[in-house]
Amino acid sequence: MTGKYANYFLLAAVIYLVASAVLGLAMMLSWTGGEWRGLEYYLIPSHAHLMLLGWVSMTMYGMMYRVVPAFFGRRLYSERLAWSHLVIANIATAGMALFFGLNRWQGGRWVWALAASGGLQFLGVLIFAFNMIASVVSGETKLEAYRDPASKGS
Repeated sequence: MTGKYANYFLLAAVIYLVASAVLGLAMMLSWTGGEWRGLEYYLIPSHAHLMLLGWVSMTMYGMMYRVVPAFFGRRLYSERLAWSHLVIANIATAGMALFFGLNRWQGGRWVWALAASGGLQFLGVLIFAFNMIASVVSGETKLEAYRDPASKGS
């Protein structure tokens, strides 16, 4: 069951990579002058966060959700926490990318929304860390998870 969360994180990572590449292209166009001139100032923080939190972190989350249970031979501690992490991390990443750009464009008017997105991102990291640590330390082993209840004692 854990594989579906890994797949969703990896899908999100690819989407963030493409979005980041589009912003990178727009930044490159700003160097050509004309109506694009100066655009990179507004896009650099969004581009960086989409690349690092979107592409890199989502890829790492996806890989960890797949590898950690398999490596340690245990079930994921909580599917519900994994789902919460997926939702929170994506809302926070999209929020940070959006509000970094808006905050620069509108002279600091979005600082609270940006801070809230950062706080959500931190919450997602804590959920992930707890779920991974709990999976390794107290998770049910796969052998126990798939053992036939009728064969207890044998």
